[in-house]
Amino acid sequence: MDNDNKNTYNTQGDKDLQSLISNAIENRKILDASNSNGPTGVIPIPSKEQQKADPIHESDPKQDKTPKKKKGWSKKKKTGIALGIIFVVFIIIIAIIVGLFFHYTGMLDRTKDTKINSGRAPINSSELTSEADTFDAKEKEDELKAQLQKQSSKISSEDVTNILLIGEDIRDTEEESRGNTDVMMIISINTKNKTITMTSLMRDMYIYMAQFDEGNRLNSAYWHGGCEYLEQCIEDYFGIQIDRYARVNFYSFIDIVETVGGIDMEVSKAEAEGMKKPMAEQNKYLKNKKGTDYISDDIFAGKNDEDKVKLHLNGNQALAFARLRYVGNSDYERTERQRRVISEIITESKKLNLVQLDKLLNKVLPEINTDLTDGEIANLLLNAFDYMKYDIQQLRIPADGYFTNEVIYSMDVLNPDFAANSAFIQYIVYGSCKNIDEAIKQYQEENAYNYSYDTGYYGY
Repeated sequence: MDNDNKNTYNTQGDKDLQSLISNAIENRKILDASNSNGPTGVIPIPSKEQQKADPIHESDPKQDKTPKKKKGWSKKKKTGIALGIIFVVFIIIIAIIVGLFFHYTGMLDRTKDTKINSGRAPINSSELTSEADTFDAKEKEDELKAQLQKQSSKISSEDVTNILLIGEDIRDTEEESRGNTDVMMIISINTKNKTITMTSLMRDMYIYMAQFDEGNRLNSAYWHGGCEYLEQCIEDYFGIQIDRYARVNFYSFIDIVETVGGIDMEVSKAEAEGMKKPMAEQNKYLKNKKGTDYISDDIFAGKNDEDKVKLHLNGNQALAFARLRYVGNSDYERTERQRRVISEIITESKKLNLVQLDKLLNKVLPEINTDLTDGEIANLLLNAFDYMKYDIQQLRIPADGYFTNEVIYSMDVLNPDFAANSAFIQYIVYGSCKNIDEAIKQYQEENAYNYSYDTGYYGY
């Protein structure tokens, strides 16, 4: 190749080289301006000095030990911590609930009254009559002995809990003694039928108590042997199992009514007047002024004795209303008043907030004696909201037409048909009957009964 051609070739090569260098310089400026990760997407090659200062090359991930930015907690770790906090809070809540439960149940009176009173139970002189006895006591007691010997096993069910509510006579509360109980009511909770049945047992039913070889009114069993012996007598004569008892005095009754804010009751003019006598007795023990809480006569101005007015009763008035005996049909209407009062207390108690409920429990629990265990009380509390939705049924024993009025030992007593009245309790508490009319109809159909004017009973 001659020199001219060489020069032409070299000149062109120089131009090409210069062009490449110029392009390289421009590219470098562009890369520097974009901090090595600009829109070109070109990653610059580090210089030898940079490589010496940072020998770990990015292209070798196995040797990349460049410290990375610290990350936050993983989702799994966050979930675990949240569950841990929830568990701790749950344990604290359970501890508080358990603590409160044992605080309240610890207030209950669990002492058992094992005292046995022998001899004849005392009789209030005001309850004696001048009428002659209508049947021979010895013959009647022999009849009741034979009945007890024939008594079949007591009916019971895992679906039914029977709690005997015992109300002490006001005089017994004040004197801290044990007398003849004023109130005997069986509270039956049927979880299958979703019913609560309140069965009032009339105190004047005549029974024979084999353990003491004595015939007397049912309420005298409490004087002889306390709550447990009264339980036993009820089981023997009515053939049902009494699971537990709760005994209350008149102070606790007043506190309950006051805590729920009082109760609304339909009160007749005669009842309002009749309430003054038991209230005078209560005021004496409560150390109230004479006439405290009497219902004003002005409310019933121009009304007849049977005319009723809806009144809001406080605790003292409600107790007098429940104790009232000598207005209307004696003890028959008194037991009905007691059931009405308790039904209204249940209704009002549903409205209590936690502060009011705490106040009620702190006042009342120390005044209640019971053989309910902590476990049974816990079960009742856990199901309390369900129980509040149950239908409430009422029953009075003995039922009309299934007893006779008698006089014995100068006492007015009731002579029940125990077979029939036992059946009524079982039909309503354990069966499908909703009231006494349904129970009587079923009993008559099953036994083909006809009324006997000689005995005063329905019989074959």
